[in-house]
Amino acid sequence: MRGLRRIFRRRREDELAEIDAEITAFGEALARHSFVPENRDADEALLADYGRALDAYEQAKRDFVGDRDRLDASDVLRALDEGRHALACVDARLSDEPPPPRRPLCFFDARHGPSTEQVDWAPPEGAARLVDVCAADAVRLSEGLPPIATGRPPRPGTTPRPRPAPDRGPKRSSGAAKAKAAKAKAEPPFTMWPKGLDKAQRAEGQRGAKVTLLRPYLNRPLLLVVRLQGHGKHRVDLVQEFGTRALLRDKGRTRLVVPLSPREVREVRVHIETSDRWWAWLLPADAVPLVSERFSGRGWFVFRYEGGPRRISIEHKGRGAYSLSTLTPALNQGEPILTGMGTTYTEGELPGPALVHLRAAGEWTVRFM
Repeated sequence: MRGLRRIFRRRREDELAEIDAEITAFGEALARHSFVPENRDADEALLADYGRALDAYEQAKRDFVGDRDRLDASDVLRALDEGRHALACVDARLSDEPPPPRRPLCFFDARHGPSTEQVDWAPPEGAARLVDVCAADAVRLSEGLPPIATGRPPRPGTTPRPRPAPDRGPKRSSGAAKAKAAKAKAEPPFTMWPKGLDKAQRAEGQRGAKVTLLRPYLNRPLLLVVRLQGHGKHRVDLVQEFGTRALLRDKGRTRLVVPLSPREVREVRVHIETSDRWWAWLLPADAVPLVSERFSGRGWFVFRYEGGPRRISIEHKGRGAYSLSTLTPALNQGEPILTGMGTTYTEGELPGPALVHLRAAGEWTVRFM
């Protein structure tokens, strides 16, 4: 018995050593990459992909702490997969090629590798939903068997089926959801910090400054909002432990809403260069507004959508790039929804309930179709 314990312990140690080596290798790939953010300030999509890679690396390091075996480290594997795809997108954009498609790792076990299709699956006593699964699990589910080594059978009466066509119609929502949406419409989000916000989480000034805001709690996602007035040149940088992230190089009145993934560092440092007035503040992730109908604004925005698969469009006025992409629950960058440039109209597909990050330099109108 003791011999078996030693064998299993050694196996776990070897598995963890392999994952630690994967994290180190990805960090080294980031460190030696030729991309220099300061040299590509105008390319927001490229900067977003690079920032996504950096965030994934930090997430993998945090998630690895305390893991006992490879199964425990499935969240690390997913973060590394996200980071590798983001870095591949950086390489593609630098070569003027389209970003590569990405399939998430198998929903049931990241060790199964990339998914190959989507199927309906429901946990016991739970609602059915679409999940990304590997080829082997897709076959097992279609035969009524549980996924590999999970012991989680499909709910009786629910047969895995191909992804349904998107529902173009409006999704009925609860009274509470309607009230929340109406409140978001009546009170434009991210206009000014909420009344009673602690002084440590907000700052304002005239002209440039090096601002330090304090997270109200560690290891939880937040939103950083920066509002800028005037028609002069603005420059905003987020100073992080692994380097400086360029957020804005532009002219005119605008706003930034920057998702911040969980960190163990309390300080959020922002460098602002402007000739006009500015405001900066931190908000909890639950401050993200719920929207389900047409809305307009200027600059960056984050919103929550709770309906089914649906077409979405953005009409953008002004120069520069714009984009919509999903966010993970930890507010890391997810999958792109649409991208465009200048004064144009672009459509994309919402996958279903999602947190969405809108990045734009000019004025915009978003519509659900």
